[in-house]
Amino acid sequence: MGPRGTYVNLSSNGISYRKKIGGNPPANRNVPLPATREVINNITSAQVEQLTDTDSKSFITELTEKSLQASYVKRWGFFPLIVLLCILIISSFSQEQTIVPSAYGGQITENALKMTNPYLLYQLAICFFCFIPLIYWLTKVDKKRFEMELNYEMDEQYKQIYQQFSAHFISFSKSAKVWQYLNAQRTNDFKRNAGAGKLIRRIGVSGIAAHKVPLQHFITNVSIPYVVLNNMELYFLPERLLIKRGKTFAAVFYKNLRVTTNVTRFIEDGFVPHDASVIDYTWRYVNRNGGPDRRFNNNRKLPICAYSEYMFTSDTGIFEVISTSKTAAMDAFSGFLSKIGELQGAYVH
Repeated sequence: MGPRGTYVNLSSNGISYRKKIGGNPPANRNVPLPATREVINNITSAQVEQLTDTDSKSFITELTEKSLQASYVKRWGFFPLIVLLCILIISSFSQEQTIVPSAYGGQITENALKMTNPYLLYQLAICFFCFIPLIYWLTKVDKKRFEMELNYEMDEQYKQIYQQFSAHFISFSKSAKVWQYLNAQRTNDFKRNAGAGKLIRRIGVSGIAAHKVPLQHFITNVSIPYVVLNNMELYFLPERLLIKRGKTFAAVFYKNLRVTTNVTRFIEDGFVPHDASVIDYTWRYVNRNGGPDRRFNNNRKLPICAYSEYMFTSDTGIFEVISTSKTAAMDAFSGFLSKIGELQGAYVH
């Protein structure tokens, strides 16, 4: 077998792993990671270095090492080429001052850019002629250095189940709006907050894809659903959640990931998505009896929408909340993750 890659066997009997022969696998010390909890109301995960569970240490070590390596094609190919081109172009032109008569009498001085190197085009052609083969060779070297394989072998029963995995994610991605919660705080000023008891700061999630690989030369035989949040990227592999922040990775098996689902009443102060369910109305400035406060001239009616919330947590410190305008948009997908977690908890070797 080749020198790179890992095979994951998924079947109704359980999950097993085998690594391709070649090289010394990184040590796995099985050190338990401390739980991390935010004591303030910020909704954010712990440092990415803390998020990996014990079962994923070896895989994440290899992935992070490849991510942190410098690209030869950028360092020894494109960068020297750009520097050389800039030097050639800058040194081949100079400014000359010319004196021309003015229409109103007298003279004026004009600055003109003049090419002083008649061989510039030939020198540029030679640069490209020399660097193109070098860049091509360095690209092949980079591919060999960074290439990482993760192949999944599934029996027929598991293949049918995995097709639902992708279909459920596509259904979630079709929600008109998806938000990420950044923080939440309690408030007693119900009158000036449309009767809300909790203020939530959120941002829209626009980076959702049915398939994206975490590294350029990452090779796999399955689709990897992808969600980009404000502070991290999430890659949903068939058996674990892969997390990327900058160039550092973490991973948590679905047996160690908890997804809590809730339908909440959200007072919408902005645009109401077309697939949202409006269940009631309130006022921007509201009285205790629910009626409008007449002291405010700009008091307007606000819809109350039923949105779904999904809280992702783990004992290693994952803490993220995603909300969808479509009720139950992610229910099937999050439920599927829980089912995979149950399979892993029952039998993994």
